[in-house]
Amino acid sequence: MIYIETNSTDPTWNLAFEEYCLRELVQFERILLLWQNDNAIIIGRYQNAESEINLEAARTLDTKIVRRPSGGGAVYHDMGNLNYTFIYPIDGLNRQDISVYAEPMVKALNRIGVPAEIKGRNDLLLDGKKISGTAQRIQKGRLMHHGTLLYDSNLDSLEGVLQVDKAKVASKGIASIRSRVTNIKEYLPEGQFEDVQAFWRALLDAFSEEEPLTPFELTDEMLAEVEKLQKEKYQSWEWNFGNAPAFEYKNSQRYPFGKLEIQANIKKGLIEECKISGDFMGMADLDPLEEALMGVRYAPEDVRKVLDDLELSLYLGGITTDEFIQCLFEGTGVS
Repeated sequence: MIYIETNSTDPTWNLAFEEYCLRELVQFERILLLWQNDNAIIIGRYQNAESEINLEAARTLDTKIVRRPSGGGAVYHDMGNLNYTFIYPIDGLNRQDISVYAEPMVKALNRIGVPAEIKGRNDLLLDGKKISGTAQRIQKGRLMHHGTLLYDSNLDSLEGVLQVDKAKVASKGIASIRSRVTNIKEYLPEGQFEDVQAFWRALLDAFSEEEPLTPFELTDEMLAEVEKLQKEKYQSWEWNFGNAPAFEYKNSQRYPFGKLEIQANIKKGLIEECKISGDFMGMADLDPLEEALMGVRYAPEDVRKVLDDLELSLYLGGITTDEFIQCLFEGTGVS
């Protein structure tokens, strides 16, 4: 098996690196990657960031949000977390049985004293608690199986950034399955591994006992292709937010100058339709305001630019721009 390190903790680089290996390194039958992301939320291919993440908490923590090419739920990564990727040819594999893909990791964990087991649709558990979520993607006749390992992750941050008000966001995407989680470190004898790097090295040794690992480094030309993919795809708003499934947003707020109700349909990260109602003292028909918002990116700064070009008091009386934005984004974690 070929073993490759990404030499980065930037999630946009690591996901580009991983995709490049899946797509281009076809000369190698089996590949293993071990890597880390620093302070990031990785959302599933078919999810909405707005319905999975507390965006306000993520912004406060300077947490990057990146979409991966595989399905499944949103996961939080930090430097107490270790990520792994297996790339296999799909010939002869049972695509519906994730244990086929997860078995090498489970065996390696067992060898170093972690009694992990496979449970549910895509999880590795320890004492009934989740330590790893996994996902798969097939491309060019090869299967990529990747996952997280919670070794010594900040579980408070994990819980905080993945919480959002579900009552206000009705997503048509795939919701994450909320599970009890734990850190592997909590179940190891004190001092067994000095840190996550020591845990990383022990895992490599355990893999090597099962199958020889041959280190490989990407050439400068290959790395240039990874960088191109990083910039064009994983660093782009279009991929991370614009590719999101459609969802409906509803909210109602009482402000000093009246009640404001907003219903919006969001598709591909844009406001497809917005209906405004309430008992505010507007003087003009709301159609021009609603039409001005159509096609605008569902982001506070973009909506603010539209509102700043309008005489908002004509439509909403004393309701302010800040109040309108709060009502349109509350519950998504953005205000």
